[in-house]
Amino acid sequence: MPLTVPPELKKITPFIRRAEELDKDKSSPESRLVAYYCRQYAVHTGIPLATSPEAQDCLGTILNALETEKKPMSAFTREESKYLCRQFADRIFTKADAEDRAGAASKGTAKTFYAAASFFEILSQFYADNDESEEREEEKKKTIYAKWKATDILKAMKEGRQPTPGGYGEKEEEEEEKEDEDEEENEHESGEVASEEPAPLVPTPLAPPEEEDDLVTTGKTKPTEEQTEDIF
Repeated sequence: MPLTVPPELKKITPFIRRAEELDKDKSSPESRLVAYYCRQYAVHTGIPLATSPEAQDCLGTILNALETEKKPMSAFTREESKYLCRQFADRIFTKADAEDRAGAASKGTAKTFYAAASFFEILSQFYADNDESEEREEEKKKTIYAKWKATDILKAMKEGRQPTPGGYGEKEEEEEEKEDEDEEENEHESGEVASEEPAPLVPTPLAPPEEEDDLVTTGKTKPTEEQTEDIF
């Protein structure tokens, strides 16, 4: 029976539901591990929110479930747990992303994206709060994208239109391709300029110098240094 989560702990509901879904998968130790960390993340998130007796009882029930699983989970190091949870999140995300790219997005796809977002979100418990590593930033981006994609798909279906396919990272890939094309084009142009024969240098005959008196009597003045500078 699903755990009843009081309104003030609404924020932890997605993680509890994901854990309950994974509990049904008895064939995979990986599912059991991810379920454990979903509940652990729910407790960490819920502690500052639990102000009523109902909320505190709810967290107590989750803590009891964690205590039951604590010994089996101790067989994995923290790094191993992080790796397995990340691998699981990536697999769920890739499944939803493939359906979306193929133009076959459905309500099930939206649900899968939303689940992937939850699995990426629980990974934060394996990092320090100030962690700005590339790996952590990628997880944050995928969390945001998965939530947005789930909402976008459901909105399209509600409006009676086909969801617009779009893969994660496509914008970045397009920008990188454009940069590569521009670089190749610049290199090609530079090569053409370098291959041109330089124009022969023809000495220009020097004009005879004007007399100092002529400059004064004709009203001519010598150009200043500022007037000879190029302006950009």
